[in-house]
Amino acid sequence: MAVRSNIRLLSRLPRPGWKPRVEAAGLIWHGEGGIPYWNENQHLVLTLEAAEVLEDAATDLHALCLDACEQIVRRGWWARLAIPDAAAGLIQASWLERDFSLYGRFDLAWNGSGPPKMLEYNADTPTSLLEAAVIQWHWLEDTYPECDQLNSIHEALVDRWRAVSETTVHFACAWDQVEDRQTIAYLAETAEQAGKSVVLMDMHEIGLSPDGRFTDTGERPIDKLFKLYPWEWMAREPFFAEIGPERHRFVEPAWKMMLSNKGLLPVLWELNPGHPLLLPAALSREELCSQGISRWVEKPFFGREGAGVAMLEDGIRVARGADGHPGEPLAYQQSAELFSAGGKHFVWGLWMVGDACRGLSARGDSSPVTGNLSQFYPHRIEG
Repeated sequence: MAVRSNIRLLSRLPRPGWKPRVEAAGLIWHGEGGIPYWNENQHLVLTLEAAEVLEDAATDLHALCLDACEQIVRRGWWARLAIPDAAAGLIQASWLERDFSLYGRFDLAWNGSGPPKMLEYNADTPTSLLEAAVIQWHWLEDTYPECDQLNSIHEALVDRWRAVSETTVHFACAWDQVEDRQTIAYLAETAEQAGKSVVLMDMHEIGLSPDGRFTDTGERPIDKLFKLYPWEWMAREPFFAEIGPERHRFVEPAWKMMLSNKGLLPVLWELNPGHPLLLPAALSREELCSQGISRWVEKPFFGREGAGVAMLEDGIRVARGADGHPGEPLAYQQSAELFSAGGKHFVWGLWMVGDACRGLSARGDSSPVTGNLSQFYPHRIEG
């Protein structure tokens, strides 16, 4: 059984010239208002056994999530995830055809003792990828070259792109979002290393030809499109009704709408009651409290970066994230024990590429609710 000493937070002097180094690797945004996002002063140390506990948990949880997708489709549980009727058919077809999926990130709680617990699955538009795959690896090479890291994300992404038959891949995001541009630029690099030609663009530059093909700014047909743009936002776009015949061109696929949705949490608990890697979850506060739970977290179905999240004890709010969207449906999940050190609470990110766990990252914050400005901590493995 893993013990708390399997994880430590250590300090060290920053690398000389670290800012131009991370910027040269693509991490243009690494802090705001004098507050660093990339933490160069501290890092996390895990034993090999601790890293394996997290890796194995992500592998097992991925299998549980895929089984939940199958059950949602078979039973038509669309309303339980607040998925509109207009999207249900698209998701069902995407799942039955097993449309190509690239990557995702589990967020897990684990204090080093007992089994980790799933907080959510960022399976549609996960960010902090460049930091996880490249920036923390460079940090390890510069500072602790004798140590290892749970990190083969880059190699796995390049290999995954080789499974795509199309020779050109377009990458699109909301262009005014710096972090999103960083992410698609990095993903485009991995596709290029797999032999693909790439085109980067703003989501709003995507056009539609008279014969129903999506096109780029040069009116060239888009054969494959990686979009760092949530499917639930796309469902509100005027072109959503035109996606059906073009469905297979999108990465991430439409079936990821079932995974990147907090409504999945009560479904997982219902299908796997008492599973050691899951936290009790329900669609109402009353249902969760009826199980004797007095500490819980309220999560908007489609929230991101902690927006709209509230943590409660005996009905009293003790922590909250940024403002969310009023009226959005909520999932209710038992609070989990996070690893805490140095006045920070840490959430573990486990990166899936295809169906395999390929990397580990960590975010820390003085609040137990991880938000957009929560710091990224590199890690190393000892032993």
